[in-house]
Amino acid sequence: MSQHAVLGAPPTAPGARRPRAGEQHFVLRDDMPVGHPLFNDTPNLHDPLIFVELIRRAGLHVGHRNFGVPAERPALFYRFALRLSDPAVWQDCAEGARLALEMRAEPTRTVAGVPRSLRLGGTLRLDGAEACTGSAELLFVTPTVARNHRATSRLAALARTPADDGPRAGLRPAAPSLVGRCTPDSVVVSQPVRQGATLTTTVLVDPSHPVFFTGATDSVPGLLLVEALRQSALLAVASDGAAPCPTALDRLSVHLRGHAELDLPLLCTARTEPGGIDGTGRRLTRILLTLRQAGRTTAQAEAVTAEAG
Repeated sequence: MSQHAVLGAPPTAPGARRPRAGEQHFVLRDDMPVGHPLFNDTPNLHDPLIFVELIRRAGLHVGHRNFGVPAERPALFYRFALRLSDPAVWQDCAEGARLALEMRAEPTRTVAGVPRSLRLGGTLRLDGAEACTGSAELLFVTPTVARNHRATSRLAALARTPADDGPRAGLRPAAPSLVGRCTPDSVVVSQPVRQGATLTTTVLVDPSHPVFFTGATDSVPGLLLVEALRQSALLAVASDGAAPCPTALDRLSVHLRGHAELDLPLLCTARTEPGGIDGTGRRLTRILLTLRQAGRTTAQAEAVTAEAG
């Protein structure tokens, strides 16, 4: 992805929500990446997951540049929510489409004028059409706190066994078509084990993956965890070999609760239940998802999918 420019937003439109104290607004504009190994995995379809990466990068950027967060403080991306405005906007969209992320950032837990965290919200548009809305929260910590927290998390994980994580799925990748992907390299969950309405997969962690591991890291990147949750949700609603469209995922909210170790089994469970009917008459399915490792919950999520048509 290219280097993005973050610009001041235009004046607030009449009737729009008034900004909260300390809240700032921004617009990020760029071309949709072309030939990206993940975001362009499916022909004639742009990937909504790009919203996650855009808002994370933009939040980190404005935190340091606009809110005075020291550059040496790392950011922990720990909450995220996404809702597709119109699945059709993501389909049959020309390569190099212009995207615009209209983002608001509100500092929280401010100490001595410097925010400990940022609450982000925004709307992503493709060639001017609203594609999705969403939010995220970033936590900025000092290097010492980050090191201590990481060491404590690692020791706690190693002190436990994975026996309490539930039935172990295998390590053969799921079929790409069943997780909304086209190429095997984009699959990050295994073939599942199903017990009633609950499905369990193993997250496939490849430290050489060119998208998820772009720099040195000692834990599983957040973008990989979000993608594993999304793929598990689509896999849970796939039946009899039916291939779900990636944009069947109408909503996704994620709470990352801790580090996931690179060298320990990481399992995802997904439980489906009826989600009612949307305004267009489509049947919805609600999926409750949990990532567990060594007896600990590392992430929880809720997804809603809509049937095709």
